[in-house]
Amino acid sequence: MPPTLGRADLHLHTRASDGLMAVRDLLDHVERQTDLDVIAITDHDEMSASLDAREWAVRQGYRVQVVPGVEVTTRDGHLLALFVEERPPALRNLQVTAEWVLARGGLCIVPHPFTRWTHSLNLGSLVPAIDKNLLAGVEILNASLAGRASRRHAIDFALKHGLAGVGASDAHMLSMVGLARTRFEGRSPADLRQAIETSTVSAEGRFATPAEMAAEAIPQLARSMVHLPLRRIVRFARTCRQPRSASR
Repeated sequence: MPPTLGRADLHLHTRASDGLMAVRDLLDHVERQTDLDVIAITDHDEMSASLDAREWAVRQGYRVQVVPGVEVTTRDGHLLALFVEERPPALRNLQVTAEWVLARGGLCIVPHPFTRWTHSLNLGSLVPAIDKNLLAGVEILNASLAGRASRRHAIDFALKHGLAGVGASDAHMLSMVGLARTRFEGRSPADLRQAIETSTVSAEGRFATPAEMAAEAIPQLARSMVHLPLRRIVRFARTCRQPRSASR
């Protein structure tokens, strides 16, 4: 790739969901140990870390800039919402969720499609969304095990439908950050957005090795199997109480 192109990692998870990285540790690492220009923190159904990261990067005067984002759980599979300022409601269908994101100025990216390793979008839900121009891009290189399983089909799908093919690490720990990335003309989030919208991005990088995945697997699995479900139960319970409280 030409060295003049910017570098972005658009799929990162922190302790706000099932990741193992603290927000400030992640930003410090990206600034000092990587050549990334832009990152997107995309915790599962949670935006607090993403917004905190953007503020911390500005406060520290860092080179790296943060795109606010979230990996929202739809009924059809996971969806990356980028350039949003609030958390999309979870557990709606893909079309309704994507329309919500676009109405608020965001972009929708499909992470690790067609794989059974995680809750991923499949052809039956993606084609109607494509027909309505709701999707901007597809991860054609995701460094995780789920991304390895989805790569061939993701490339074919992106090419067939003229979608931007992005790269992302899907990192849950510092050593994985930047393994796969998106290259684009420019250095800023605005440049990145324009490149995604015009399908002029490219993906580069590699998959995580078995040893790298093993180092992350056990602690990350504990957070995803215990921490995330408990948080979702608490959030659901609070949501159910709100209408009753308001009506009294």
